[in-house]
Amino acid sequence: MAMWSKVLLGLGVLILVVVIVALIIGYAVSGPRYSGPISDHFDGNEFQNLDGVKAKGFREVLAWSLNRHRDPWPAYHNDPPGPPPPTRVEGRTVRVTFINHSTVLLQFDGLNVLTDPVYYERVSPVQFAGPKRNNPPGIRFDELPKIDVLLLSHNHWDHLDIGTVQKLCDRDKPTVFCPLGLKAFLEEKNCRNVQEMDWRQSVAFNDSTAIHCVPAQHFSGRGLFDRNATLWAGYVIDSKVAGKLYFVGDSGYGTFFKDIGKQFGPLRLALIPIGAYKPPWFMAPIHCSPFEAVQIHTDVQSQQSVAIHFGTFPLADDGAAEPVRDLAKALAEKNVPSERFQALKAGASLVLD
Repeated sequence: MAMWSKVLLGLGVLILVVVIVALIIGYAVSGPRYSGPISDHFDGNEFQNLDGVKAKGFREVLAWSLNRHRDPWPAYHNDPPGPPPPTRVEGRTVRVTFINHSTVLLQFDGLNVLTDPVYYERVSPVQFAGPKRNNPPGIRFDELPKIDVLLLSHNHWDHLDIGTVQKLCDRDKPTVFCPLGLKAFLEEKNCRNVQEMDWRQSVAFNDSTAIHCVPAQHFSGRGLFDRNATLWAGYVIDSKVAGKLYFVGDSGYGTFFKDIGKQFGPLRLALIPIGAYKPPWFMAPIHCSPFEAVQIHTDVQSQQSVAIHFGTFPLADDGAAEPVRDLAKALAEKNVPSERFQALKAGASLVLD
């Protein structure tokens, strides 16, 4: 009995140490909280989705973790990177280069715009655990052209790789557009020229291009103590030369997409997420399925869409190839030509002339 008592005591001490370490890490990586006026999506303490839609809580996370049915991901494949993008693309031509996950390079009218740059090996507070990338970024960091604009959708680890953002800020000194609350975190990391935005706010970048911040349906948080302390968003780039280009960011499906279509449509291009949607009971509030992605394509009146948020990190129960297969099925069911909504390989580009 004495031996078992020692074993149980030792196990209890180990669990306590693990909990304490987790709490310390969770506190250390948590970002600053936003403070500002109350609105229809900010209650003075936390941000919230339209129509009261909420991400699942701890009980649901535990239930999902204990009953996962994951479709397979292949072993890491070290695919060669795509060719270096051009330094600039002028005029009305839009060049879209899919780098990985939600990282896309948009080039038009002499501007280079990068969305949610992530070059992490793992999208996690620690690089020895957490979702690990299945393939390298499609464009080497050193072969990225000078970036003029960074669009950050929210602060989750698979969308805000602060190390890469810092390197870009040091190298190129871009204008960084981010949702409410993220400016303080970015400035703590020595990023300057940060433009914080609220939903339905617009900012002129130059004489021919404006950035519109639009709603998304998601949540935020980098640690244990900053859940929903900052905003999440999408962006419409309104170029007098190249047209309207929409970065959805990370979002579940909501009726607000039709409102975005009414306000800004038709859109020349939309970057729409298609992955991390299984199981639907758990993921649907915060991630859209390929079928919902096609509905977003229709709602926002997109003339050309490109898939994002798939094929790089195993974040949910859908397999590596499943989002692309389901996208093809959804396009066929809704009679949308497949060339109008493409899933590019990492490093590949699509040119809209």
